[in-house]
Amino acid sequence: MKSNQTNRRSGHLGSITRLAVATALALGVPGSIVAASADTAPSEELRQMLPESVRDAGTLNVAISLAYPPMEYSDAGSTDLKGADIDLAKEVAARLGLKINFQNVDFSQLITSVTTGRSDMIWTAFSDLTTRQEQLDFIDYFKTGNKIFAPVAYQDSIKTVQDLCGKTVSVATGTSWVGFMESLSKETCDASAQMNLLQIGTLGEQLMQLKQDRAQAVMMGFEGVLDLQKQQPDQFYTIGDLYDPGNYGIAFAKESTQLREAVKATLDAMKADGAYTDILDRYGLKGAAVESFTVNAGK
Repeated sequence: MKSNQTNRRSGHLGSITRLAVATALALGVPGSIVAASADTAPSEELRQMLPESVRDAGTLNVAISLAYPPMEYSDAGSTDLKGADIDLAKEVAARLGLKINFQNVDFSQLITSVTTGRSDMIWTAFSDLTTRQEQLDFIDYFKTGNKIFAPVAYQDSIKTVQDLCGKTVSVATGTSWVGFMESLSKETCDASAQMNLLQIGTLGEQLMQLKQDRAQAVMMGFEGVLDLQKQQPDQFYTIGDLYDPGNYGIAFAKESTQLREAVKATLDAMKADGAYTDILDRYGLKGAAVESFTVNAGK
């Protein structure tokens, strides 16, 4: 799943500065080569697991889709990338002795970026789904689920998921959330009062739709909702349960088995020495840590 980001300001929904500005900045930069973690020494044992082509190139090309705090984002006025995915990927690259090139692409183009060889992997809050496994292999690394949220102005009139029947719910274009909400609407609402699904590219745009009352609620990953509520306290509330729990996965082309295993071994080492959990905890996401890294465990 995914979306965008936000800073706080006064007003009905607060501002959309971190969301809109960061997205505009990031989308103007096709690639961002950065040094890996300066505090981490490369492991020669892990480096030897890499495909020779990647090891010789010295750079790991990682496709991301900005912006979706707290997973990947940049603050207003800055192009410096932040987030749990960013920090995890940088740590992996450092242990493999590689620089890292973050390639920001539209979410709908992520799979193509890997299957055509433009990127080595996708690492950007990307759900491991069996339908995607037809083209990709995944390392599952992060527990997630879907949440619906709405502005507090609707708290008296929209209390349950049933109250969304006949209303407009926004979902990010091209994500698995679209199909989930279509199914939820059919299961919950009468045929004459289905939810109207409004597909929007970024969370910044979704928040604007809420502000203008063109949508009454939004669905996205629970980690994004937590970050939004942290950035704009007392502005939003959640509706219903944690839906469709699953995992985000790091995605590779089917033929990239050697690279996938090198990354998985690196993550295993990070879990063993605590670096994996420490990075998630940095963003308040310790509870999303997986017990072990699995391959293609999505549903």
